Amino acid sequence: MTLRNKPWFPGQGRARETQSAAKAVAITLDRYGLTDEIRAGRLLTEWSDLVGPKIAQRTRPDGVVDRTLWIEVVSSAWMHELTLLRAQLVHGLLERMGEPRLFDDVRFKLAGRNKRDPVALRARRPPPPPDRPLPPPATGASREAIVREASAVDDEELRELIARVRITHDR
Repeated sequence: MTLRNKPWFPGQGRARETQSAAKAVAITLDRYGLTDEIRAGRLLTEWSDLVGPKIAQRTRPDGVVDRTLWIEVVSSAWMHELTLLRAQLVHGLLERMGEPRLFDDVRFKLAGRNKRDPVALRARRPPPPPDRPLPPPATGASREAIVREASAVDDEELRELIARVRITHDR
């Protein structure tokens, strides 16, 4: 799909050439100053792809403040490890994020400490699910049926575990 005209802004005429929708969207985002915010959102949504699954399991981007990307880390041991790999991490992130640069440096902090109000990137965590009371344990005929079904399992330890969990949690 192409657009014959650029999005209209006061004081601007029509474009003389045809342009793609992607280019029109990029121009509009740039004019409204939203480009960096959208690129910062990529850090959240594509974090695992940008840093790899091993690092992504133990880190999360916290925000970009004064052109510094702050990354929360689960433990001080991982913070030390990532500090040693900092140059490689910065190079890889900048290469994958492309130009113009969103940040110039990376800093690490332990998760849950040193709260700041970053300019961009605020991960929104869903509220915790409401506490529900556990169902009462199975009794009578339902308990006997669970034990009978679990008896088909050959491994004695696994059979007992399955029966115990189902008796406790089945509805």
